[in-house]
Amino acid sequence: MKKKTYLKKLARALKGVPANEREDLVSYYDELIEDRLEQGKSPREVFSELEPPEKVAENYLRDQTSENALDGKRGYHVQKRPLTFVRFLGAILAVLASVVLASLIVAFLAAGVAMSIAGVYAFAISFGLLFEGHAAIFFAQWGMAFVLFALAMLSEELAVVLAKGLAGMWRLVAARPTHKNPMQKRIRRALIASCAMLLGGQLMFVAAFGALGFRYQNLAVTDGLVTHEEQLTVSDEIVLEVDNSAVTVKRSEDETCRLVYRDFPETPRRFAFGDGKAVLSDGDGAFSVMGASLSLQWHRGLLVGAVTGNLQSAELYLPASFSGALAVKIANGSVSIADMVCSDLVAVTNNGAISLHNVTAETITAEAGNGAIVLKNVACARVLATTSNGAISFASLCSDHIFLRTGNGAVSGTVAGSEEEYTIVASVGLGSCNLQNRVGGDKQLEVLVSNGAVDVKFTS
Repeated sequence: MKKKTYLKKLARALKGVPANEREDLVSYYDELIEDRLEQGKSPREVFSELEPPEKVAENYLRDQTSENALDGKRGYHVQKRPLTFVRFLGAILAVLASVVLASLIVAFLAAGVAMSIAGVYAFAISFGLLFEGHAAIFFAQWGMAFVLFALAMLSEELAVVLAKGLAGMWRLVAARPTHKNPMQKRIRRALIASCAMLLGGQLMFVAAFGALGFRYQNLAVTDGLVTHEEQLTVSDEIVLEVDNSAVTVKRSEDETCRLVYRDFPETPRRFAFGDGKAVLSDGDGAFSVMGASLSLQWHRGLLVGAVTGNLQSAELYLPASFSGALAVKIANGSVSIADMVCSDLVAVTNNGAISLHNVTAETITAEAGNGAIVLKNVACARVLATTSNGAISFASLCSDHIFLRTGNGAVSGTVAGSEEEYTIVASVGLGSCNLQNRVGGDKQLEVLVSNGAVDVKFTS
């Protein structure tokens, strides 16, 4: 007899049994037969050990009628219990556990979909490199795609396992028949396939990475980077606005005021200057930027942004005679300003660190959405440093009015002067603080931290 024939006869003999119970029993015998075949037994031996399908159905129906548990060999347990306080409490706990399990199921499903989309994108975008003769990078990206596919499969299977666990938990709460089968053959095979794909993708990536000399800089095509130099007119106020690039501001050696930046021919930047304001943008709109980014990755690789991020930075050179107001605003990138004397200084970035070194100004404002702020040898009448996520550190900070605020991060450093000179306001939501609130000083120090430690020292 063949397994398919046995299972069909069993399903036919169970006619009249609720569909879910019939499917459970047929699935159990499907798994049981498969396990014995995998142990090396012949089909004849397997079916000689099993009861005829009609006998299995007869036993099942008899046990259901008598409301007893199915034979332990079949892995079923039926128990009728009256409603008690313990069962009621168990139902409440099951509801709470269901919320957690449901959240995990949704999270794994979402992660699986996201990684599947990323894998398809990595797979498709790699062909541009193959057409242009960059086979090693092509196979490295294919390796990454296979890894993403494998992780997506694992996420989906974990969601299935959690869903089965959730259903089993509620069957126990309701005292309904619960199938004790081991993991179904379909899930086992999917896990084996995903693990094999994960290992294969890793091996492919490592082999391709080895062909590239194990240098991450070689995971993208970086030749053809174009350098631009724009001359700026010096005025009492200079404003620089840049999209997606790190910016360094420093003194020029030839008393010129200029902006130097780099880009790829596939993603040219747009530069504009007028009335003391310089703007360096990525393009005319979101659609054009997306198209240019796709073109760049098609020709140069998925990791071109990570590999060439530091190469596509911009530098603003100011003459030594400049002493006006300076504002640097970055949409996404770090800001570094060194050896600067100006009236007012503003450094703002949405994502990136801010570093000020040897800077003197009347007022200094440093605002980082996500990134650390470093102030070293800074002197000013008033300084405001704010970051949502990042530490604030400073050394020899000399200012009459100091305001330091961070959502998540530590605040540490040294302030020039004695503690008695300052009226201090320090507030920490979660973390330690070595400052004591005090009044009476002519100068002001305010430190506000939501999550992080505060360690501020004074140097007389």
